[in-house]
Amino acid sequence: MSLAGLMLVLDREVGAATGPAVDAPAMSEQVRYIGRDPVTSMAARVDDRFIAEHQEAIARYGLDEREPVPPPGKSGPELRKLRIPALGIDHATDRFGLDAYGRLDVPQDTTTIGWHPAYSALPGDDGSTFLAAHYEYEGAPGVFYTLSTLAEGDLVFLEMEDGSTHSYRVTSTVDYELAVIDMGALLRGRKGVESVVLMTCSGPVVDGNYQWRTVVLAERVDAALPAH
Repeated sequence: MSLAGLMLVLDREVGAATGPAVDAPAMSEQVRYIGRDPVTSMAARVDDRFIAEHQEAIARYGLDEREPVPPPGKSGPELRKLRIPALGIDHATDRFGLDAYGRLDVPQDTTTIGWHPAYSALPGDDGSTFLAAHYEYEGAPGVFYTLSTLAEGDLVFLEMEDGSTHSYRVTSTVDYELAVIDMGALLRGRKGVESVVLMTCSGPVVDGNYQWRTVVLAERVDAALPAH
């Protein structure tokens, strides 16, 4: 059943349960005003102004130029390399901030994998480590060209500058339409679950831009890095 159809059924059920004399808003109208508190992640009411600003922000995404925001300075050993044995990936990571359009900046080559220290956790910090790289760049396959082929159970390893390694097991590989991705949720991860999120472009190209993103989720496990 479509979302609209579900809302219609819910509206009718609410009306049948409460009687015609009740002036409460229909369920579909109530749902429109439920959002998520950015601090607690709990349900919270929002208003028309919030909805309008959110919709405008989506419509203007990547269009308004501003000053780029560099990554913060280092405060200790940080991420050095990503390894995915199933894909033959053994590549260095680099630190990125926001680009000139307020988007998470990405590498400008086919081999570097970007991570964003201001917006995602370090491995071992019980949060979500977000990494992004190109599917293709200037016509050449990027380091994440085969990312969509990762399967549940495949292992991902993050190597730190101090030589320590953190291991993760893939739980899902999903293609999302760009407009529906909740980047806040990907950057925060699940509370109490250390994880890694890998993302790259996918799907059809419209006006030179990929319209989908491949997102791989993996959770922390105890596993040894295979010998070369």
